Amino acid sequence: MAFFLAMLFHAGVYAQQDLTISGKVVAASNNSALPGVTITVKGTPNGTTTNEEGSFTITIPRGATLVFSSVGFQETEVVANSSTLTVRLIASDKGLEEVVVVGYGTQTRRNITGAISSIDVTKLKDFSSTNATKLLQGTAPGVAVKQTTGSPGREFQVTVRGLGSLGASSNPLYVVDGFPVGTSIGQNLNPDDIANITILKDAVSTAIYGARGSNGVVLITTKRAQEGKASLNVTANYGVQNVPDSRKTKVLNGQEFAQFKKDAFMDKIRYFENREPDIDEVPMDFRYPEQTKYSTNWLDEILNDNAPYQDYNITFSQGNGDIKSLVSVGYIDQKGALIGSDYKNYSVRANVDGKVNSFINMGLNLAASYAELNWDFGTEGRANAVGSTLLADPREPVYNEDGTFNQYIGGHDGVFGFPNPVQNLKEVLRRKNIGDILANGFVELSFLKHFKFKSAVNARLNYYSFKQYVPSTIAGVNAPPPRDASSSNDANRTINLSADQLLTYANHFGEHRLDVLLGYSAQEETFKGLSGSGSQFPDDLTPFLSAATLKSSTSSENGWSLLAYFTRINYSYKGRYLFSGTFRREGSSRFGLNNRYGNFPALSVGWRISDESFMSDISWLNDLKLRASWGETGNNNIGNYSSLSFLNPSNYILGDQFASGVIISSFANSKLGWEKSSQLDIGLDLSTLDGKLTFTADYYRKLTSDMLLSIQLPAISGFTSSLGNVGKVQNTGLEFALGYRTNIRAVNLWGNFNISFNRNKVLAIRGENDELWTGDLYSNYNVSKVGRPIGMIYGFRTLGIFQNEEEIDKAPVQEGAIPGSFIYWDASSDGVIQYDQTDMVEIGNPWPKFTYGLTLGGNYKNLDLTVLLMGAQGYDIFRQVESSTMNMDGVFNVLKESKDRWRSEENPGKGYWPTTNFWKWERESNSRYVHDASHIWIKDITLGYTLPKKKWLPRGFRVYVSANNLFLFTNYPGNNPDIDLRGGINPGNDDEAYPVPRTFAVGANLTF
Repeated sequence: MAFFLAMLFHAGVYAQQDLTISGKVVAASNNSALPGVTITVKGTPNGTTTNEEGSFTITIPRGATLVFSSVGFQETEVVANSSTLTVRLIASDKGLEEVVVVGYGTQTRRNITGAISSIDVTKLKDFSSTNATKLLQGTAPGVAVKQTTGSPGREFQVTVRGLGSLGASSNPLYVVDGFPVGTSIGQNLNPDDIANITILKDAVSTAIYGARGSNGVVLITTKRAQEGKASLNVTANYGVQNVPDSRKTKVLNGQEFAQFKKDAFMDKIRYFENREPDIDEVPMDFRYPEQTKYSTNWLDEILNDNAPYQDYNITFSQGNGDIKSLVSVGYIDQKGALIGSDYKNYSVRANVDGKVNSFINMGLNLAASYAELNWDFGTEGRANAVGSTLLADPREPVYNEDGTFNQYIGGHDGVFGFPNPVQNLKEVLRRKNIGDILANGFVELSFLKHFKFKSAVNARLNYYSFKQYVPSTIAGVNAPPPRDASSSNDANRTINLSADQLLTYANHFGEHRLDVLLGYSAQEETFKGLSGSGSQFPDDLTPFLSAATLKSSTSSENGWSLLAYFTRINYSYKGRYLFSGTFRREGSSRFGLNNRYGNFPALSVGWRISDESFMSDISWLNDLKLRASWGETGNNNIGNYSSLSFLNPSNYILGDQFASGVIISSFANSKLGWEKSSQLDIGLDLSTLDGKLTFTADYYRKLTSDMLLSIQLPAISGFTSSLGNVGKVQNTGLEFALGYRTNIRAVNLWGNFNISFNRNKVLAIRGENDELWTGDLYSNYNVSKVGRPIGMIYGFRTLGIFQNEEEIDKAPVQEGAIPGSFIYWDASSDGVIQYDQTDMVEIGNPWPKFTYGLTLGGNYKNLDLTVLLMGAQGYDIFRQVESSTMNMDGVFNVLKESKDRWRSEENPGKGYWPTTNFWKWERESNSRYVHDASHIWIKDITLGYTLPKKKWLPRGFRVYVSANNLFLFTNYPGNNPDIDLRGGINPGNDDEAYPVPRTFAVGANLTF
């Protein structure tokens, strides 16, 4: 009996502890069933999902809390005490209520009336990234981000809404935790420290930054401690890098080059002497190509196969109590895809936020980093580390038989001599060291209920050093060693200080909301530099300037300062009618004495149509907002002292004695003023299907005027030119962004697509028909002409290849042309092809018709996948290196395609590449070197797995594999269709650059 009673007691206890629930989950708006809702028992890994009818069954301890979550709905918690349960999920307005960082403050997304893009860094957290600018790639419409080089640690090229200036830099302004650090973030910011990124694109968003806002503003906010949470997070990422064969430029091997030399030698005799050459006439170096002893692929020799990549970060955050803090340390070690090149970065950060009392808040951010880069430059261009591997004689070995370097490659039988590319990268020292300290702090006082006053100070200290030593064993072009060793050293220090005083007022008046900002900002930067060089070292054992026989040194100092007063008003009525206005008056030391201040106004309006009564019956529409903005911004990226006259040394003889003196070398312009941009933006924001589908569209027109360009002066002034404010450039464009998220049973899916169309046009330069030419005959010309885009590619237009003398006689005169030469178009129609710019025309457009990015992601239970794809369509690149790698006179190695060159009328090849018999009318800037660079690039893929929660595991434990620069689809023959060697108003030039490697990595993320 006692046993029976005990069994009943335990059964009753068991029945009280466990509860089987059958339930259903529906949408609160219309009671429709919700399939794929994730249901977990709070505090445990146990859970289930709803079926297609929204139903579920789960057994849990009585009184446990169930957590219901689904894409597009608010997370809901329910305490379970009943065997039946119906849960109604409310559609989430998270996207609309998201707080977005804007200039000198924040706003909720639903109230924004400007063109702003936010990047969800959490979705990109596992992508291999050594520079913060990589996080901008493919994620925001209107923001073109290019990896122009594979050099480790290098910043990416970022352009917002097109190139807008002919005379000043077009890089955006970067603002880190409220501190405008300039148009470059260098290597000082650890990507793992970033919490979110906001990109300001239109004038109403950027005008509050005045003269630095015309090229867009990138706002970067670093991580803070989360309220009420303490955690320790550890991330580790290890990968290997390789350059795929598809991204290697293919040149002739040793035997093929010997055969090329032999054929070229014999073809010259056949053409110029009209006879068949005898084999004994062929030089012994290439008489018998099949006997060529060595065949060296110089590009392969300098590549660092399986170059390792490491990235480790530790972050501790404490969010309990009134003082919240976050401390992080990071270490990046990236070996380059080229031997001898690498990048290391050590970083530490401390962010502290505190509540002193009920009306005083404070914050302090401290960040320090130290970076070391080897062979960060000297790799781009045909004569440098990468380009020389394509030109060097492949019949030479890397090492001599005794194991020493073969120091001089080529230099015989008509082939140019080069330094050994492998020896060059291993023995030449080129090292940068960069130390950076960034600090900012603030105190915020709340008073009179609706007022806040914030005082912030910011400081940045940057140390830069560079050392180069070229030993005597390194050859030059056609200059065998030993040579004079040389060295150069630079040491720079930059101090940037700023202070901001901000007064804000925020209040609600019934259905009215008003936010007002008044601000004052002052900033100054001072640069000091010291450089020295030396030569004629006694040996290579002491690579220091003190050991040089000949030495020289220079020092420099420069700086700039600005101060500004600004205000912003945000007003809304019923959350339906929105208005924003900003005004900034700014003075800068960079401009003329009589024109140092500029005014930058901006206005915007918004109309939330979805809140109107006539839209109330549209159940699938969550939000529809129209917005428009107009404003003026400026550009002060013109360098320091451009408005002043300069003095240069000038020595002369006075009274039969040598006398030193100075002369005025440039003309001052006290009226030199701001480059101004006025921008109109009209946009639409749409959210539908309970927030699952979002769409944004923008049209913009930006007019940049008063650009800083050289203007002609009367000769009586003693000068020919001076800087002035002239010219106009217009950028117009369309931007679209589409986002979607849903779930199919237990699978959550999301995607974001953006596409951008930008057209720029030069409206005026110095006059209506004026134009700017940059470049030269043997590279390419970029021409900016009124009525056309900036920097169009110019050169001779090829019409084919002359097959015989009869064709040459019938064509316009090309002095010196022979059969096998390119046929050029007589653009001037004067019957003569001039050997200058006269007959040059547009041969390429370096600006894409459109660019796009696509990010896809999803997760199933503990598995997750993220893919980033991006591309550009309809643009050209001038592959300048081909004027050397297809230089047919035999002084360089040449491309594989040279086998299909023109050799005779009977053997014309593919009709694409010219003869080896003569050099003229072949290597000039011409359309044969222009290629379509349209491409699709699968940039990043990450596959991750989060381990189920166990007592013996960390609170969070995720492992993943990732690939970067995985697949490239393009017909462009170069190694990188994103290359932009010259940049600015000289776009679209490829003279061979550091190849972009493919990276495979594994990583782990642990949270305690």
